[in-house]
Amino acid sequence: MRFSLEHLEAFVTAADAGSFSAAARRLGKVQSQISTAIASLEDDLGLTLFDRSAKYPQLTKEGEELLYKSRELLRRSENLLKHADRIAFGEQTMLRLALDEIVPQHITAQVLDEFAKEFPNIELEILWGAVGDIQKNVRSGQADVGVDIPVDDITSSGLSFKKLSNLEFCAVVAPEHPLAGINKISEEELYRHRQALGMSQRGTRLPDSFRRSEKVWQFEDSRLAHRLALTGTVWAGLPLHMANEDIAKGKLVELPIKLAENELEGIFYYVWSTAHELTPAEQWLCETFGKKLRAAIS
Repeated sequence: MRFSLEHLEAFVTAADAGSFSAAARRLGKVQSQISTAIASLEDDLGLTLFDRSAKYPQLTKEGEELLYKSRELLRRSENLLKHADRIAFGEQTMLRLALDEIVPQHITAQVLDEFAKEFPNIELEILWGAVGDIQKNVRSGQADVGVDIPVDDITSSGLSFKKLSNLEFCAVVAPEHPLAGINKISEEELYRHRQALGMSQRGTRLPDSFRRSEKVWQFEDSRLAHRLALTGTVWAGLPLHMANEDIAKGKLVELPIKLAENELEGIFYYVWSTAHELTPAEQWLCETFGKKLRAAIS
């Protein structure tokens, strides 16, 4: 079974206009062309779409059932043509963004809401990761750009990068945790209590300098570490913006310890391949994430 989009257009226009002659006028054709197109469509489908026994053609039951699907097919065809035109003119139609899971989700939601208004024709794919995942996603081509908190020196990543915002960490426990009542915590005391650490989706672990306990639970999601700190199950190094509210309400206590040097203060970076020139949409994401992260974390 084969039919053309032109035949579908004639069918839908005739149904909307109320007659073949009116459809012809709308489409800039003669009536015989519309009649032939609809007849050909009926032959292809093996159905009668119009009852022609009255002065004006009336949709048959079969015609009514197929009218909606015909409209949808024409709409999709029009969208395909528009999409092809955007590609032909070099416009970006898909953007793949990798985000470190520590990026505050309310910030991400704000940025993406504005992105939808600024670039309504670009489809988005969002990838989440931690501890090296973001850089790997960008290097492999799974993501075009990323917002990352590097564990190692960003200059050795082999990627282009731009600093977005500083990120301070703090060590926290629940008020009832044994560590909460100690004013000066020794390494031996810290070592005896269960610690939460981050890890990547691929199983990449943080360097040994981050490990301060004989008992470590490792998570891809810092939000779970946060919740377990609240229950008193673990002590955890968390981004200060994530723990601040609970510290203020007395739900968490900040420990008087120094974390590993490169964990004490992190930096959000925008990363992309050195072989890739940022598109306007990607540059917009860089600037907008930077502005909102600086405002939220400062």
